[in-house]
Amino acid sequence: MGRYQRKTDRQSWSLESMPGAIQEVLEGNMGYRRASKAYSVPQTTLERKVKEARQKKLSSEAAAVKVLGRYKTVFSEAQEKEFVQHLIHLEERLFGITLSDLRTLAFELAEKNNIPHVFNTEKRMAGKDWLYGFLKRHPKLALRYPE
Repeated sequence: MGRYQRKTDRQSWSLESMPGAIQEVLEGNMGYRRASKAYSVPQTTLERKVKEARQKKLSSEAAAVKVLGRYKTVFSEAQEKEFVQHLIHLEERLFGITLSDLRTLAFELAEKNNIPHVFNTEKRMAGKDWLYGFLKRHPKLALRYPE
């Protein structure tokens, strides 16, 4: 049985209340302090989200997304799903894809679609950490050598 206890209260605010608080501040109806108390969200988080919404001209819903951690995925969920479908299609056609082929394909996909990435540009491959994370997210992929 798991014994993990959360050691921080970071990101304990409600995802439903943040867009309302952002909207109130953007419209000028409330200040940061008043909106943070009324909607029960941290004031510094609200300030950061409002600043982001103003700079990037985002809607209050788009600015309220929770992000925890420093690493961001290279591909969106839709792009990754399409990439997995392509790999499954290649597997069905008996094209064996090695791990290095997969890393090269991921690099080329990011380059062709102008997606910002931190892949190795000298080797023109995605990193091993990206590969292991990708395979962990998509366990139904079975990469094999062609016979």
